[in-house]
Amino acid sequence: MSPARSWILTGKAGRPVLLALLALSAAGQQRDSNPYSTPEHVAEGRRLYRFYCVNCHGMDGASGRGARLATTFRRHGSSDADMFRTVSNGIPGTEMPGLWMDEESVWKILAFVRTLEARGVDACDSNPDAAKRGWAVYRNKGGCAACHTMRAGGGRLGPDLTAIGAGRSREQLHDAIVAPDRQIPKRYRTVVASGANGSRHEGILLNEDEYTLHLMDRTDRIRSFQKRELSSIERPSRSLMPSYAQSLSASEIEDLLSYLCAEKEVKP
Repeated sequence: MSPARSWILTGKAGRPVLLALLALSAAGQQRDSNPYSTPEHVAEGRRLYRFYCVNCHGMDGASGRGARLATTFRRHGSSDADMFRTVSNGIPGTEMPGLWMDEESVWKILAFVRTLEARGVDACDSNPDAAKRGWAVYRNKGGCAACHTMRAGGGRLGPDLTAIGAGRSREQLHDAIVAPDRQIPKRYRTVVASGANGSRHEGILLNEDEYTLHLMDRTDRIRSFQKRELSSIERPSRSLMPSYAQSLSASEIEDLLSYLCAEKEVKP
């Protein structure tokens, strides 16, 4: 056991333990490449991945609600050092938390993730002609830009769809369009705040503590409430995203999917 690891286990104060963890993370980020790449390291990384990562990313790196890992696209950087920072620090504003683990464990998880890249196929295929028609659906009949950002423009109520075709499979996107209540990311949970005066405000939960609640309503307006002034707080198990199973035809949905799947790069 390393001296730093021993310190973490035996430290009696929270501050020394936190400083030790930060020191380990900083040391790992100083490396430019993964020093753990043997089959034994990959096997251990697979075991750790199954414990810490599988619920969001799927064992195949493509079937969970989180970003698809069975691809070489990495929105936050694809080098070993970039990926180490992403896993260790997390991604602010998303469900991706930082893994406060020792350097060796993080590197071994990444060694296994690289095997997912090698086996991965581009599951979000797109037809160029269909993608052109899908753009019209996105902008017009679908009304997607009202809630979603695509690069520089759009709303804030729903997930950013920039480069969504690199991070999601066609099947995942199809489910999100026709059955959005099936999987609701934690960041986009619906909340309904009702006032004593009969007012009703529905939106996505931004923040909540013992005394206050903050939400973004359907017009992108951020609203803050003192809980003592509310008559009720509801948390329905439905998404603010409507199902398009009936409002769009099957061909329109396929065209929209082609447009979204074609979005694989972060463009200026």
